[in-house]
Parts: sequence; C-alpha cells; structure tokens
Amino acid sequence: MEIRKTIDLPQLEVRMLREILQFLRPSDSRQVWLVGGSIRDLLRGATTVPDLDLATSFNPISAARDFARATGAGFVVLDEERHVVRLVSETGSGHYTFDLSEFRAPTLDEDLRARDFTINSIAAPLFGAGSTALAAGRIELYDPLNGVEHLAAGRIEPSSDQLFTDDPLRLMRAFRFSALFDAEFSPKLHAMVVAQAHLLKDVSGERIRDEFYKVLGVRDSAKWVRLMDSTGILAVVLPQLHACHGVDQNEWHHLDVYEHTLLTLENLEKFLNSDQPYPWWHSFITYLNETVSGTRTYAQNLKLGCLLHDLGKPPCRRYDHEAKRTIFHGHEMEGASMARDIGENLRLSVNETHYLQKLVKNHMRPGVMLQQGLNDKRLFRFYSETGRDGLGIALMSLADRYSALGSLGEDDLAEFTAGIFQIMHQFYEQMKRPKMAPFLNGNDLIKHLGLKPGPEFRRILETLEEAQFTGEIKTRDEALALARTLLQPPA
Repeated sequence: MEIRKTIDLPQLEVRMLREILQFLRPSDSRQVWLVGGSIRDLLRGATTVPDLDLATSFNPISAARDFARATGAGFVVLDEERHVVRLVSETGSGHYTFDLSEFRAPTLDEDLRARDFTINSIAAPLFGAGSTALAAGRIELYDPLNGVEHLAAGRIEPSSDQLFTDDPLRLMRAFRFSALFDAEFSPKLHAMVVAQAHLLKDVSGERIRDEFYKVLGVRDSAKWVRLMDSTGILAVVLPQLHACHGVDQNEWHHLDVYEHTLLTLENLEKFLNSDQPYPWWHSFITYLNETVSGTRTYAQNLKLGCLLHDLGKPPCRRYDHEAKRTIFHGHEMEGASMARDIGENLRLSVNETHYLQKLVKNHMRPGVMLQQGLNDKRLFRFYSETGRDGLGIALMSLADRYSALGSLGEDDLAEFTAGIFQIMHQFYEQMKRPKMAPFLNGNDLIKHLGLKPGPEFRRILETLEEAQFTGEIKTRDEALALARTLLQPPA
C-alpha cells in the first residue's frame, strides 16, 4: 500500500459531511477533525465509509441536536460527561452513522495519543483550508504518529504506553485489527500484550466475546488464536483450552490435545475456504453465513465449537491397564457441559450455547456412523436429532480426523473423506423428499393403545416416524402393529 498524505472522500460522504458542518460551524476556534476508522479504511481502498468519527475542540451535543431536528436524523447522547453523541442519517443507499466527540484531551495531538493504535490515530481537518478542500472531495491528512506508514507496512503499533491501562479491552482489539488486516504486532506492542495480558481479567465476558468473534470471522483465525495463546491472552479468554497444553493422547494421535485442537481448526478453515465440487456446497456455506444471534454467524460458532470439541479430555483422561492405552471415555459429554459454562461466561445467546453443546456432544458421531456403515436409518436418526447443524458436525468430524495421524489411524483418508461428504450430501437428499404425513399421531396412541403422553409416548412416535421414512412400514395398519410391538416388554 502506498503512503499517502491525502484522501479522496466519496461524493455521498462529502455531501453529508458538508450538511453536518453547517451546524457545527467549524473555524480555527471551533476545530472539527475527521478521525479514526474511516480514514484508515479509505487508505485501504474502501469506496464507502458509512461510519464516520468526528473529533471537535468544543462540546458538539447542542449542534448535533439541531442537525437532528432539522434533518430528522437519529440522535442519541452516548456519554453526557465526555460530550459524545451519535447521529444516524438515512440515505437512499442505507444509513450513515456519525459519532461526534469533544477532544478527550486538551489538544488534538493528545487526543490522538489517547486512542488505541496508530492506524486509528490519523486525522484530517474539516475547518479552515480543510473545510474548503472538502468541497473538492480531497482532504489533507494529519498523521503525527505515523499511522499511514504503519498501515502500509502491515504493522499494529500502540498510540501510547497507557494503551491497555486506559482500557484493557484493547488487548482483544489488538488481535481483532491484526486479524482483519493480516498485520503483525510491532515488537513494542507484542511486549506490552505479554506484560499486561492479566488486565483482561477485569473485562466483562460480553465485551471479550464481541472482539473474539471478530477474530473468528477471518479466514485463518487459527493463526490468531495461536498468537493469543503465546501472548497469554488465551489463558484469560479460554483457560480450558490453554489447559490442554501437554495433555498427551494415545496412539490415535500424534499431538497433544492443544496442538490437535488448533490443527483441527486449521483443517476446518481449509475446508471452509475451499470450493468443493458438490452442487449443495454453496447452500452449506450460505447457511454458515447466517446469523445465530446479533451479528454472530454459524461459521463463527462452528469455529468456536472446533476449539471446544476436546476440552473434556483432560478431566476424562485415564489409563486403561487392560487395553494398555490412554482413554478419554465420556469426554464428549464432559466437553458439552464445559461448552455450556463457556457460553454463559461469554454471554452467548441460548441458541448459540445449545449449538456449541450439540457440536461438542456429537463430534465423534459421524465417524462412528461410517464405522458401523451408513444406512437410511442411521442418517435419518442423525439429522432428526441434529437438523442442518449436523452438516457442521460432519465437517468438523472430518477436520478432526485429518488432525489425528497417530500410528493406529487409517493410512488412507480418502475413504473417510468420501464418507463424510456422503453424510452431508444425504442431508440435502432428505430435504428433497416430500414431507410425509405420519400414519399415527398422539391421539391415535391414546385412542387405540390407551397410552398417556410421556417419554414412552414420544419414543414410539419417533420410532414410527423413522420406520415410515425408511420404508419399514407403509400403511396405517403396519404402524399400529409396530406400535403394539414397541409396547411389549423385551424378551
């Protein structure tokens, strides 16, 4: 990226800024500066910047209120004490958000140093000559901390030595910007993160979650999770995963639990970033890009589930003297319980927490199905219990298998790979089949068999549904006969 001293603003942004400046009335004594992420993004080639930050040398709340009354823009005071206000204006192409704040220090230079990273501490004047230049759409940059140079070099530099003591969440923001821009920490920033990682313990799980999920949203998030671990951040965010270091496994594995887990995420991302030759693959990726809660997607939660899938191994690890092997019986159930606790700590939604538990609990199931042999009954039962989430479970199972290359593993992964994609394919084949009306319903069980609703009631209805799907029963009479059989005690 070239090092530039000016930026060209898109015409719509120019028009909207000029409208706001009419109310802010900038002058040498009423300074208005464009700052922060919009300048950074324009330098990186963005063609639109719907979120703009303005820093002023005066309290902007009154002028912003006047603008909102005159234009119908949304108006909310974010911080009365620090004089921070937000405006939201609707346009034909969407809405634009303007955050206006008085300098957080006596001067602009001190304000810029109070920001997080130098790439976010670049400013452009919108008063004096800068206001005149705005009419042409090109404005001069003011960059006392060399943020433009650091952005071009792909390096994240701190704006001050008080970066993390002022706001410990910036420890997570460092990883977010590094991941989003594929940029390296400067040596100074790296040392600061290591020395002050413990400050993150005082940050709420909700704020950590929002930054962590943005890291999980990049194509190669495993790289940044490793960096989190090496700097001490992972021990705060996911101490259960950090504790997997040095937990040796058995002959099925060539890595300890931690390294196996990170390799599983790397392999999962390779699959997600690939273009698989299946007609349903695009539908699968589209599903993963849907949001589960807020802006958080199934793909981000699938990656987190990948990090959690073997967390139950350390507490379940024991040595089987008869088999002469280390075993982890029940680790999937223990891991599902741990996933619930992690979901609560990160303030995830109920749907997200249930999704993570489902991933962890069932992550070995596709492999077991392939061992036992695929058939309609097993596939129907799997997708009846997991729904379309079974697709992510299947792909995670494949990534898991690619990350377990011990001496007891199969020499050839081709058959396992084909089997997993067959499991995924069958979901879409099941979707094509017309929904069949059940031969019997709950009222039939009450009327003909004298049953009352309860666990047995549900078990019979699910078994009948499965038998009807697989063609084991084809008529109502056959369904009644099977229901009666299911009521009989085992011989």
